[in-house]
Amino acid sequence: MRQRNRVSERLTLVLAALASVAYLGGGIALIASPQQFVIFPPPGLLRYGMAALLIWYGGSRAYRAYYLYKDSQFDDD
Repeated sequence: MRQRNRVSERLTLVLAALASVAYLGGGIALIASPQQFVIFPPPGLLRYGMAALLIWYGGSRAYRAYYLYKDSQFDDD
């Protein structure tokens, strides 16, 4: 039963790290994408505000994932 709990902890950690990378990448892509894409808002305050918000949220998720990793006990006894 203890091994099953450890697998769920590792899966939670991996998903938290992947989510932070996805949010950071989305914010960077929103800033760096060409202006011809119709799905993104036009360049201006809304576009860069959304990008900054995504980057900030991705950074905060990365911070939490780092401390989740730091506090977890993954030593293989």
